[in-house]
Amino acid sequence: MQKAFINQGLSVLTEILSDLQIKNIFFVVGNYAYSSIKTLIEPYTQGIIAEFFIVSDSNPSTIVDGCEKIRQCKSDIIIAIGGGRIIDVAKLISTAALSPHNYESIINGSEVITDKFMPLLVMPTTAGTGSEATSFSVVYLHEKKYSVVSKYLLPDYVIADSSLVQKMPDYLKSCTVFDAFAQAIESFWSVGSTPSSRKNAKESITLISQNIQNYLKNDKKTIKYMVNAAYLSGMAINESKTTLPHALSYFLTNKYNIPHGHAVALTLGFVGKLNSKLGDDKLKQIMQNIADFLSIDPLNFDQYWYDLMKIGGLETNLSKLGIQQQDLELIVDSVNVERLKNHPLNINKQILVNELAKIF
Repeated sequence: MQKAFINQGLSVLTEILSDLQIKNIFFVVGNYAYSSIKTLIEPYTQGIIAEFFIVSDSNPSTIVDGCEKIRQCKSDIIIAIGGGRIIDVAKLISTAALSPHNYESIINGSEVITDKFMPLLVMPTTAGTGSEATSFSVVYLHEKKYSVVSKYLLPDYVIADSSLVQKMPDYLKSCTVFDAFAQAIESFWSVGSTPSSRKNAKESITLISQNIQNYLKNDKKTIKYMVNAAYLSGMAINESKTTLPHALSYFLTNKYNIPHGHAVALTLGFVGKLNSKLGDDKLKQIMQNIADFLSIDPLNFDQYWYDLMKIGGLETNLSKLGIQQQDLELIVDSVNVERLKNHPLNINKQILVNELAKIF
């Protein structure tokens, strides 16, 4: 079972390392995030040997290199410090399951991960993806997005603390918080939702909606709420999985390099409106519940959402993001069938194309 320490300070790192009698740490870090906070972490790892694996990208070849390196070292634990991309890479390295011979079969799901190679502790540096709370890892193979799923990918320890979330560029900050917000909302309306996922999603939605505007204005007091909300959103989607807006987002990220949080946010507004207008009584009640959390009218969901995106500096117009009109149908055709099954409303393809055209 995962042990999570949310906004409890960084001294718990010393306690964990001491309890586990760690002598050698294998750090998985990015090019930039770690350098800005290493002085915060180093006091708690003094006297312990440290090896570093720098993640330059999340290509399968990079992950395989990390798996090869961890098998050759003498480390006792992996510590991942960074955003969702870094954590996702570290999850796969912690299983050491990928090799030059089998990485494609593991990524595409024809071979399963059967064990954990080394304990994993993660320290997220963004308040967004919730990857620290999930048992899946996102990988792109041959320009196609895959989610590798295994109980062994769930980090053993999480230290999510506001001190780790350093000042980010405004755009990145908006992308990450809208990622968490979208995950929580999708989780709440998901076919796969459970009482516990709904509880976590509701708390996440409430925390974000009450604090997002001040957070976007760089109010440092709100960071702790967003750190907590991101973790809750991760726990929620770990149970429920995501739905249509996530399914629509991958084409936008893959072809147009629109960051994940921004790509998901682009369609979540009109999908929420369609759920409210076209859903059955059960779905309309769910949307009413979400609207109550947000203190809005459910039929105004799209207006609320896109106004909030503009406050966060996220472009809502597809054409201004370089998207071609002839790609609108391709966006719909590209969706993952499993994500569609998890969406509570079967929406006609032409309706989706028409909605995309409205924000083109």
